[in-house]
Amino acid sequence: MHDQGAGPIPSLNLPQLVAPAQNQHYEGSYGDAMLQWRGISAVDKVANMRAMLAAAGAGPIAHVLEVGCGTGAVLLETKRAGIGAEHCGIDLADPSAHPHPGVTEAGLALAAYDGMTIPFGDASHDLVYASHVLEHVPDERGFLAELARVAAKWLYIEVPCEIHFRTTMRDLQTTLNIGHINAFTPETLALTLSSAGLPPRDVQIFDHSMEVHRWRTSAMKARAKAMMRRGLLAASPRLASKIFTYHAGALIDMERIRQSPRGV
Repeated sequence: MHDQGAGPIPSLNLPQLVAPAQNQHYEGSYGDAMLQWRGISAVDKVANMRAMLAAAGAGPIAHVLEVGCGTGAVLLETKRAGIGAEHCGIDLADPSAHPHPGVTEAGLALAAYDGMTIPFGDASHDLVYASHVLEHVPDERGFLAELARVAAKWLYIEVPCEIHFRTTMRDLQTTLNIGHINAFTPETLALTLSSAGLPPRDVQIFDHSMEVHRWRTSAMKARAKAMMRRGLLAASPRLASKIFTYHAGALIDMERIRQSPRGV
């Protein structure tokens, strides 16, 4: 409550953020540099997911579904990593129109969907994942409910953690320009999942690979940056995530959740 005698209410004078058309940044084909970047990033994302599945002692995985697969770069890397036997990816924009190099040859199944109802039956896929998708979704909990519906064993969600004490309005506008309408910390990712009835088995914070750190910078700068970020992350993950942008991965055990009294 504002005390009338305390003078005018102080204003933050925040600049206005401008949201571009949804998914505009991701439509159409990509140039060679962007394709290379997406391939490098895909290796990171799959390595993170694989590490969490291994830590959970995940058994055999047959059917894999990626929701929000884009060009299929991450799905292709998932197959290359030996995760799953059959791989399908769906997205709002038809991913088969501009597939990542190697996707067609790998026999991955790509299709468009309406962004609301996943065109598969309940518990139809052993592993369902959305990597760097939740930050783009207007209805996060509705989206998560659909992922949970079709996930038989495991659901994996990964997001960039773009909110920390160094985050500026300019930073937020930059992420908004590439369609990030939601911003997360590791804690708010856990909150979003738990409030959707999907308490994660674990949430982990990941730094980038050296290949990502070296992208468009010198090897020396990349090593110094990685050493600082990884050192802090090893010493105090929670503090590190309040200083730098990392990626957070969350693994949900769908069998355990379905067996719980509350269910999904």
